[in-house]
Amino acid sequence: MYCVELLRSEIKLQQHLISASSEAAGVSPAASRERWIDTSTELVRRLVQLEGLRQRLQLYMLPRIPDIDSIALAAAIRQANADVQQPWDSDPLLTRAGACENPSWLPQ
Repeated sequence: MYCVELLRSEIKLQQHLISASSEAAGVSPAASRERWIDTSTELVRRLVQLEGLRQRLQLYMLPRIPDIDSIALAAAIRQANADVQQPWDSDPLLTRAGACENPSWLPQ
C-alpha cells in the first residue's frame, strides 16, 4: 500500500503541474507557448504512466488486503504520506520511490 499511496500523491502533483502548464500556455506569448504545450504533453504522458502503474498495483493488492495486518497496512500508508512531505534528495526515499515506479517485484 506504500506504493499505491505514494503514486496517488505523485498523480495529484502531476495533475496540478498539468493544470499550471496549460494555464501558462494560454497566457504566454506565442514564442514560448509551444514550449508550454510540449511541457504539458510530457506531463500528460507521465500522468498516464503513473495512473497505469497505480492501477496495476491496486489490482495486485486488492485481493491481498484481507490477509494483511491492518497495523502494517496503516503504517505503510502513514510512511508514504510522511515521505511525500520530505525533500526527494535522500537515498532511502529515492530507493523506495524507485521500487514503486519500477516494480520489478510485481508479477506480470
